[in-house]
Amino acid sequence: MNEPNELNVGRPTLYNKKTIAKLYEALADGLPIKSACVKAGIGVSTLSDWRERYPEVEVEMEKARDRFREKALKTIRAAVEAGNWHAAVAALKLVFPEYRDSTKIDVSATAQVAGFVMAEPERLKLIEARRRLALQRAGAA
Repeated sequence: MNEPNELNVGRPTLYNKKTIAKLYEALADGLPIKSACVKAGIGVSTLSDWRERYPEVEVEMEKARDRFREKALKTIRAAVEAGNWHAAVAALKLVFPEYRDSTKIDVSATAQVAGFVMAEPERLKLIEARRRLALQRAGAA
């Protein structure tokens, strides 16, 4: 434990059975992690710390998410069996990748260069002509 002279720094932990149960319940209801943290009254960084400090948190979170997954699949299965074609399409997309919408994005672009392109000898001639013109102007002044 703590030595008599050792000071506790930081805020006391919110890790307790009630808070963690709220988190697991929210995940079992299908909420994403950030929303589940809000419902449990903790920050996402706090949860991240807990996941590192308490290995059982990760295990229980996965169990809670699996409960939601099972509930959702039962609902879809019941809807498919009742003849709901929308649910049947959703089930096909869920189970078989070939029925999923493509996430491929085609991007094409063209670029235009302002100005013009010339060969190196012509460029050097122009630079020299500009230098001579500048010298002439300087001499006339």
